[in-house]
Amino acid sequence: MKKKALAGGIIAVALVVLTSCAGQDNPRSKGEETTASGVSSKEERLKLTFLTWDGAKMTDQPYAVKAMQDKFNVDITFQPEKGETYQQQLLLDIASGKMPDYWVDLKMPEYDKFVAQGIPAELSEDFIKQNAPNYYNWLVKNSDQEDPFIYQRRDGKIYSLPIIWTLGSDGTVVGIRNDWLKNVGITKVPETLGELEEALIKFRNDDPDKNGKKDTYGMVAKAELQPGVVPFSDMFTSIFAAFGVYPGAFTEENGVIVKGEIQPGAKDALTVLNKWYKQDLIDLEFAINKKTNIEDKIISEKFGVVESNWWNFLPARAFSGGKYYEKIPGVDWALFAGPKGPNGDYGAIQRNPVGNSGQQFAKRLEKDQEKLKKYLEVMDAYNFNKDVRASVIYGEDGTTYNITSEGDYQFIPPYDEESERIKFGIGPQYPFMGSFNDYEFQTPFMTDAKYRDLRKKVEHIGKGKYDILEPVSRPLYNEYKDRLDQFAVKAFIDFITGKRPISEFYGFVTEWKAMGGDQVMKEAKQKYDELFKK
Repeated sequence: MKKKALAGGIIAVALVVLTSCAGQDNPRSKGEETTASGVSSKEERLKLTFLTWDGAKMTDQPYAVKAMQDKFNVDITFQPEKGETYQQQLLLDIASGKMPDYWVDLKMPEYDKFVAQGIPAELSEDFIKQNAPNYYNWLVKNSDQEDPFIYQRRDGKIYSLPIIWTLGSDGTVVGIRNDWLKNVGITKVPETLGELEEALIKFRNDDPDKNGKKDTYGMVAKAELQPGVVPFSDMFTSIFAAFGVYPGAFTEENGVIVKGEIQPGAKDALTVLNKWYKQDLIDLEFAINKKTNIEDKIISEKFGVVESNWWNFLPARAFSGGKYYEKIPGVDWALFAGPKGPNGDYGAIQRNPVGNSGQQFAKRLEKDQEKLKKYLEVMDAYNFNKDVRASVIYGEDGTTYNITSEGDYQFIPPYDEESERIKFGIGPQYPFMGSFNDYEFQTPFMTDAKYRDLRKKVEHIGKGKYDILEPVSRPLYNEYKDRLDQFAVKAFIDFITGKRPISEFYGFVTEWKAMGGDQVMKEAKQKYDELFKK
């Protein structure tokens, strides 16, 4: 409550500061002068300031900064971004008159307040298209919505560059130990709930790890509620999806917004999970598991099925991570989208690619179009130009790195040591705006050539739905969310473990609605209709 009050007060003060500073000049490099008409001299260079998330690894006169300054004829400085306290520090800076040129990752409620108070610059779609064409094309291509700015528009105007996580909408898959399947005599990856149940029974009873002990189980999961994470997102979501529902998420069904945990299909899924719980086929400790527990249980080879991101099941150099591959000797994972239910439904809960408001620029840049254009130009090149990205991350071709005949970027000793790269001044600690991850563009930097076919084969296996309203400001939902989520998760735990009979499911739904759920659903319908039924 105190934090919310602080943020609201700071935003109000920020408007006063912004108004009082509106008439001030926007300085360029120190010592620069302008002509009497206010036009910049040819010699002056624009001064751009960027955020870094890893200031401890930066050095004086870094190669990456010099390369960008020379290419774009600008002066560049970096400002540390303070991680978890960034948003609060941003509000304090604005309130004290330290308006940055741009900022990122504001939550939608704060974005709405900023827009209402006239803090961010307006950006026309044509302006973005002309000055950041690669970004614009990527956004249009990868947006799940017909209008890629749908979550950022206010009264038809754009005040933010959307930052979308393209892996979110199909990143989650079901991984199953294929070597275990073979050990228990199953020759194909399960496709249906019945086939998955057969595999789980054998994983529990038929010694799939061949150690002579009955110490293995089927599917691991957790019911933990985490800030910023959709509830139920790690709680057997593929089993619910087999019945066409996605607990914790607001999804569209036949043009109507619905909430997965109160749909009839959830009762059918709970019935299956309760049956499996009684048979020891799923993790009996799912209700108390944390993220680290899940990882330990998979790595210790006690469980054979888990929902996770596809890259966790691949070698680390195939993409990023590899935690369920690198740490298990000789493991053979098979990945699938989820078991099909009685009506052919399948999938798992995914993540909305739009997690926050994106990136905004200060209002004063509306009057400094040259600087605003330069920011977009640098951003576009860093995020979508291979040579520019290589100069920042890898340095100088032939000195710090070379490109192998297979197309891999390879550091030249001693720059294969991070400490030497830090001294030289290259690496991801020098980001030039964005986080607009075009993973196709980044493939040469992230994936060794020998793994590219494997990555291509698995990176779009995931299916399912995500919370379509996750980025949308909803005051009533924010007011009731914690209470409703805690109530629903506890009820589902009780249904699965048998502490509460499944026959009481519709009683649970009635209670959920009476606790504020009805109001939340009315608000969700209004927001959905405003966004998607224009």
